Amino acid sequence: MLTFAVKMKKIALFSIYWTASLLLLAVVLCSMGYQLPEALMFSTSLLPVAIIFRQMIARVNFTAKRLEVAKSLICILLFVLILAFLAVHIAQSVILYDYRQMSMNDFTVPPMLLNPIFLLSMLTLMIIGDYGLGRILGKRLPEAEETITFASDIQSMTLAEQDNPSSETNRLITFVSNRQSMTLTRQEILYVESCDTEVWIHATDGRRFRNKTAISSWSRLLGPEYLRIHRSYLVRISACTGLDHDNVVLGDVRLPISRKYKEMVQQHFKNSF
Repeated sequence: MLTFAVKMKKIALFSIYWTASLLLLAVVLCSMGYQLPEALMFSTSLLPVAIIFRQMIARVNFTAKRLEVAKSLICILLFVLILAFLAVHIAQSVILYDYRQMSMNDFTVPPMLLNPIFLLSMLTLMIIGDYGLGRILGKRLPEAEETITFASDIQSMTLAEQDNPSSETNRLITFVSNRQSMTLTRQEILYVESCDTEVWIHATDGRRFRNKTAISSWSRLLGPEYLRIHRSYLVRISACTGLDHDNVVLGDVRLPISRKYKEMVQQHFKNSF
């Protein structure tokens, strides 16, 4: 019940934020000559574009090589610009059917509204605010259900299990992913990846699960069989198949090692490969 209340409060706060963002954008559009209903139509048409932009940016792996990150960002920006131009022209086409067209007045799209820098700036400010709000709410309104699941799992471990590595490896871990309870053994979890305000649990057979518990909590839960190689990555030591200067290799996956953990990682795998 508490978790449901927390989720409803988050939904309400995000709804208020996006409503305020749309009203603010409408005020800007009013300064370009649009009336308030028309400005609201334009700002609402850009809302899906902003949400798509936010979701695509959240999926970018900023720990990858700079060239790959740059390519991803360029593709996202071009795609978002195309969607934004399309949304603007659709909204303008609807407006042309109002009294402006009936009175034969020429009312073209203001140049500023077709300026890619202006459009990207507006959309970027929207998703920055959304990201900041998400970070604040993640700290002040944690989803207790998932944290309690992990805490109870740790407390239920017996001394015999803690002293027996094989028993610990096969111990079941229950967590919440997409509002469903999932159960895996430690042996099935290859690595944990922190992405924005959530984490992805990468398991065997290409399975991937989303969870909102911090990677630091996962590190404490999984124990010494897992090694932190980056602020965004926690890997199962026995699943690692190689190591180079900047990456840990898990089969076909290469995960970056940050400067903070590089010396410890290299020392740990010194005689392994």
